[in-house]
Amino acid sequence: MYYEVHSENIAARAHAPEIAQILRRFVLHRNENEAVAYEALAATLLPDFGDDLMILEPTGDGDYRWLHFGREIVRYSGATRLGQRLSGMRERVARFTIDSFDQALAQDRPLYTVHRSTQAVRVALWERLVLPTVTRDGRRFIVAFSRPLQFREDLLNAVLESSPSGIVALRFIRDAANRIEQAVVVTANQRAAELSGRPDVNLLDTDGRETLPFLHEPSIWRRCLYAIDLQRPDMLEASFTHNGATTWLRVAIAPLGDGLLLTLTDITDLTVANQTLQMRAATLALEIGRERATRRALSEEIGLREERENELRRLAETDPLTALLNRRSFTEKANAAIAASEAAGTELALIIVDLDHFKQVNDTYGHPAGDAVIRAFADLLLGQFRNERNLVGRFGGEEFGILLQGSDLASAAASARQIQGALLTRSMPVSETLALRVTASLGIAARQPSETLASLTARADQALYRAKNEGRNRLGLADPAPVAAAA
Repeated sequence: MYYEVHSENIAARAHAPEIAQILRRFVLHRNENEAVAYEALAATLLPDFGDDLMILEPTGDGDYRWLHFGREIVRYSGATRLGQRLSGMRERVARFTIDSFDQALAQDRPLYTVHRSTQAVRVALWERLVLPTVTRDGRRFIVAFSRPLQFREDLLNAVLESSPSGIVALRFIRDAANRIEQAVVVTANQRAAELSGRPDVNLLDTDGRETLPFLHEPSIWRRCLYAIDLQRPDMLEASFTHNGATTWLRVAIAPLGDGLLLTLTDITDLTVANQTLQMRAATLALEIGRERATRRALSEEIGLREERENELRRLAETDPLTALLNRRSFTEKANAAIAASEAAGTELALIIVDLDHFKQVNDTYGHPAGDAVIRAFADLLLGQFRNERNLVGRFGGEEFGILLQGSDLASAAASARQIQGALLTRSMPVSETLALRVTASLGIAARQPSETLASLTARADQALYRAKNEGRNRLGLADPAPVAAAA
């Protein structure tokens, strides 16, 4: 836990200007070698600063109880603690707070503290001015000015504006028939305006279909609609011409409530470089027989192109979030594995995994947290099935596929139980302070002679749906394929 405690140069260290004002009033109420009277100090502070003040009294058993809990603190923290004990807070925060209050009372001097408070939906640094006082009847009270120093929203704004990628969030406005009338831009960083060819235009509150030139293309807009309808991310490349210059963008599309989050990456240089490389390779190919230097140059260019093509091929085969095989590549490799299995007469099984209640993760913790869970689960699968005879792919969203070569239904079911066992014993790390427990439903099907991948997948899907309908966090074993389906 991050924290600071200071008793010197408090006014210079503080961020809130009110701290210096309150500190001056505290000093005015202090008589030499005497504690500050609570009643007099409260009378001068509560009218002006009461919304940001906490007042606590020791309970006599090493704890404190809140006597006043300012409205602004309630607004930031989400609930009032009036009348509650300080020890009811999270253990490390409570221990730090009690220790700092005890120190202020023991030394009878103000303290300035900073600590990190982690909650479900926001992260904040709180700064406090802790003032020791004494009541007329001799009781010791703590008066503390408390204000959040930094919220996650500040961090988000900094990330948006420093990102090399353009970031745009769209919110859909629909008519009575649920048709989209507008795609309103609710968030857009400066880089998004630059990449859209409108660096001087404020994109906020505009219709994205009018201000984002790549959305003018009907086929691209349809891809956006598919992403929101299916609640699945997508990625595409688009180009547009502005002031005589052509810009190429890679656009990552992610559903965001009833809207979309678009991440824009400028790939103009890469595209132009590839086009230039192709032209140069063609020119060098015509001159290959003329002289050795030309052949050497051509060989170097071809080598560079092969490296790029290998990289592009790898990117085309893998899911960008998890580095697993994407669905298209999984299907191609699975068909090849089935052909080899048919020729060799070996067994083969398919497991389809779907994380349970995954939408709740996105709705509760946000899509970045959901992406972190997906990545962590993909790492779990790779660790369990890292074998050249197995194929592991992400079908989309929270659905994964595992093709086990040389495996029958019983051994595939044992592997599926290992997945469930691993999920029972570990949490999926989301951040340094948050890890989530998830469960999964699994459908297992063993391939029958002459059965196609489509039939095998359909039976595993049916087993998965059965497992979900029976309450999730279950295994579903597929029924044998009918003769017609396997033919």
